[in-house]
Amino acid sequence: MPFEKLALVNDVPVGKTKFVCVRDTPVILANWDGRIHALYGLCPHQNNPLEGATLWGNLLDCPFHHFQYDIETGVNYFPQNVYPGDYPRLQEQLRPLRTYPVEVRDSEVWVDLG
Repeated sequence: MPFEKLALVNDVPVGKTKFVCVRDTPVILANWDGRIHALYGLCPHQNNPLEGATLWGNLLDCPFHHFQYDIETGVNYFPQNVYPGDYPRLQEQLRPLRTYPVEVRDSEVWVDLG
């Protein structure tokens, strides 16, 4: 799938997020340190939308139960960093968020959802 325009750069200020839907795909855009990242927009914990998610440095914080994900890799940071790896029920909820390639073209944010 080719890159698609999802927002304007000004729609995602530094330190903020923006939730968008492209057809049936929810996407969360996050601007960390002037670089925009795109991730799948539902939290794997309980499939809640990440609309309203906040950034703590490079960590995306789910507004429902505060599961946190690295915006560059999509890997869960919290609660994975505090729970033992041998707790299988929790491990099932710690799937990473899918990340998408982003290009900024002039003042537009383009994302490859393929």
